Amino acid sequence: MLRSFAQWLEKFLQDEGAVGFVKGLLGLVAFGAVLSTLFGPVAIRTAFVIGAIVLVLLLLVYLTARVTKLEAESREYRALLSKYSYMLMELQPSQFDIKVWEQVAVIKANGDTQEFITVNAVIRNAEAKFFRLRFGPGWNQPKSVQKEVNAKVRSLMVDGSMGPSFLVTSHWSEDGKLDMVSHFHSPAEVDSEIRLKMEWTWPKKCVPLMVHKKPDPFTFYFRQPVERATYTIILPPGAEVHWDVIALNRLRDDFEITRRTDAGRVEIKLAINNLPANRRAGMVLELQR
Repeated sequence: MLRSFAQWLEKFLQDEGAVGFVKGLLGLVAFGAVLSTLFGPVAIRTAFVIGAIVLVLLLLVYLTARVTKLEAESREYRALLSKYSYMLMELQPSQFDIKVWEQVAVIKANGDTQEFITVNAVIRNAEAKFFRLRFGPGWNQPKSVQKEVNAKVRSLMVDGSMGPSFLVTSHWSEDGKLDMVSHFHSPAEVDSEIRLKMEWTWPKKCVPLMVHKKPDPFTFYFRQPVERATYTIILPPGAEVHWDVIALNRLRDDFEITRRTDAGRVEIKLAINNLPANRRAGMVLELQR
């Protein structure tokens, strides 16, 4: 009986919507009030009120189950989109040449991080219709934190002003990485330059560094050579760190790591020229105690 009612409720909501259901419910309550006025017994009024409450509870149960189902389907679709985007880039790996990658991370004392990424790239393939990027923290974050990550991508004009935002589809992979696909408004011309500006707020991203006081890596990994990549870490006021490089050799690689102080905040900047493809390189920081 409950299953039959759920099927009827689903069909009714599809036809009339939640507003129609609420109108019907209010009509039922009003009808009960009229009957109780005409015939007097409190039992009639009580029965209609109880019936209305039961219907509301059933509606809430149905809507909760429906939302859960839609969220699961949405995650599945985003995962498939991420998978096929990766496959397309594998078939045509030379869609872009990244000229400049500039990444700045502003870290709070509790590990919350706000990051800004500017990308200058040149289109090398007429089939380039999206830009795929993957990011992750240095620790295994719970899903409750992942849901709070907020990212947006915009085009960057020649004069430095912000252009329109891109449609972004995102998916959290099993290894805890955020997979983001930014879709172009229209196909870009071959050999034309694109400039993107990405910004995100990532709660507790740098908890290993700031809270657990453990070494925390900040690295790059690109599937094609990059002419210049920089990563700047801006620490909370009063924080000092030890640092070292990861997978970089001064005899082989052209890089520089510097420290400066601005407005009481220490900034550690790593700059790499001609970073090879398929090499994870960067720096590791640890708070001074």
